[in-house]
Amino acid sequence: MTKKNRIIKTLVASLFRTKQGKPFDLTDGQCDIFEAVTNPKYKWVWISAPTRYGKTDDIAIACLYLAVFRNLKIPIVAGSEEKAQKIMEYVLEHISNHPKLYKGLINADISDIEKLKVQMSKQALRWYDGGWIYITSVDSRNITREGERVVGEGGDIVVVEEAGLIKRQEQFSKIVRMLEGDWGKMVLSGNCIENSIFETAYKDPLYKKVRVPLEQAIAEGRINQERLEQQKSQTTGKDWKRYYLVQFPEANEFTYFKPQKYEYLPEIVKYWGSCDLALGETKKGSLVGIVVLGKDKNGKVYEVESIGKQMPPEETIRTIFNLPYQFERFGIESVQFQKYFLDVSDNDRFIHLLFSDQKMESTLWIHFYNWQSLLCPGEYPV
Repeated sequence: MTKKNRIIKTLVASLFRTKQGKPFDLTDGQCDIFEAVTNPKYKWVWISAPTRYGKTDDIAIACLYLAVFRNLKIPIVAGSEEKAQKIMEYVLEHISNHPKLYKGLINADISDIEKLKVQMSKQALRWYDGGWIYITSVDSRNITREGERVVGEGGDIVVVEEAGLIKRQEQFSKIVRMLEGDWGKMVLSGNCIENSIFETAYKDPLYKKVRVPLEQAIAEGRINQERLEQQKSQTTGKDWKRYYLVQFPEANEFTYFKPQKYEYLPEIVKYWGSCDLALGETKKGSLVGIVVLGKDKNGKVYEVESIGKQMPPEETIRTIFNLPYQFERFGIESVQFQKYFLDVSDNDRFIHLLFSDQKMESTLWIHFYNWQSLLCPGEYPV
């Protein structure tokens, strides 16, 4: 741990407590987040971490520290009032952790500070010395106003919570107008949702980036490995990248039957295939889609090959048998095409077919069911 992080850990532990009443012990990643928010030299900050890491709680602590000890005015902006209130709830949770935090609150009865969290407005907290934390939103229901409601008040530090949910640059441009004072600082926090202002900021070198990868979150003990494995089987590929891997999904990355070429693929250790036949009763056949997925030794899944062309049944069969992969499973949608296999088999569920060429001998299992179940989390996990 660096000297800087040790100082931050000591500071936070002296002022803030967990729900269990213990000193708040920041991890290295959380120290990086706290420092990025509280350091005045960083004017534009981008923060993301795996879901349930504690990013929002960490930012709330940093905002409370700045409002109390630096007397800063901090508006918290989100795409909706509900999202903005989430970070304010963390602020209210910590307001009673230390007398220095609630001393000087305006219009607050501090004789019973535990009641403060219930009594006080969830919209704003103000201190006599000038510190101010309040929440506002870019309400999508007022889309024609393009975020006009957020610019009534400015702030020394503007925190945009759930920035990945704000899609329109016109809305963000009005949030930028809220910056004022010597600090004039913008903090964007969120998940890696594509086609958002958050993705645009990530690509902008202007921003100080604090990205906590999943491996670090696990190593720090912030995420339980066993629970993570259970969640992975129930999570779509896109959401796994957005909320756990802290990565933006690429354009068309998860679309079906989109031909795609990779300049480089890592060593693939397992393969799965599927075929969407879309066959009519004509002799010419119809559009057929074939997709091959592969998993590398680290468990990451790639689209290895995809074919989309008009093929009659016989050509479709030959194309599948000529694929140079040994499949764990190959799925075919249960429509007319199955009759070409079932006519020659007593087993109406599975057909065991062997094929070989000069390079390899492989076994291909054809399983007749709705092809989407092959890729649905929890059914036949890849």
